[in-house]
Amino acid sequence: MKLFYSPFHTFVHKVLVTAHECGHWDHMERIATFPFKNNQGEDCGDSYDISQLNPLDKVPTLVTDDGQSVFGSQAICEYLDSTARTGKIYPEPGPKRWDALCRLSLCDSIFESTVQMVMEQWKPRDQWNMGLFEWLWPKFTAGLDSLERDAKRGWDSFDVGHAAMLHAISYLGFRAEFYEAKDPIHPNFNWRDGRPALSAWYDEALQRPSVQRHYNQPFEGDDSAAACQAAVRACLDLRATNGA
Repeated sequence: MKLFYSPFHTFVHKVLVTAHECGHWDHMERIATFPFKNNQGEDCGDSYDISQLNPLDKVPTLVTDDGQSVFGSQAICEYLDSTARTGKIYPEPGPKRWDALCRLSLCDSIFESTVQMVMEQWKPRDQWNMGLFEWLWPKFTAGLDSLERDAKRGWDSFDVGHAAMLHAISYLGFRAEFYEAKDPIHPNFNWRDGRPALSAWYDEALQRPSVQRHYNQPFEGDDSAAACQAAVRACLDLRATNGA
């Protein structure tokens, strides 16, 4: 199978964690894809366009061994779990599953909203929509405080909700620490402040092999647009062959 994703390993990728935990790591080709670098109006060979595989032209997008496209990180994680070669990270139906899915939803929303703030700050500062920041920050704070309470109670296993927690928290922290444009409301934000249980859980979870395999590790392979387009063509050929 092939995974089209943005190989920024300065934060933890939920889908990569899931792939590793479920035993797919060595059976998955990872394709570097940078949708924001697409050259509009130019030949697709010079771009990272994957719209023929995903109409939204977004990452992550997974193409299975029979050529079927699965896109959206939650759908991809569920597919990887349903076809797991080793362990599973979706609990069986019951309270633990609903807890994991709620944390998955919460943390995916935090991540996606953080991306919104990053994109807003690509604009000149005098064009920033301050209402966006004012709307999102109370939600971030409430979400992190909820995770702190959960961390105090503790967990007896690692699930998809934890993969999403790593994903969201690492990106939220990365944005605050390393992006040149500082947040207009919380320029010195540190998610760890006042959250010792969550901080301790996070530091321990970072040591999992599924995280260490990619987190802060350089991308291994060809990250050119040409390589991306070659992979797209291979997926389309596979789809045509299998009627996927």
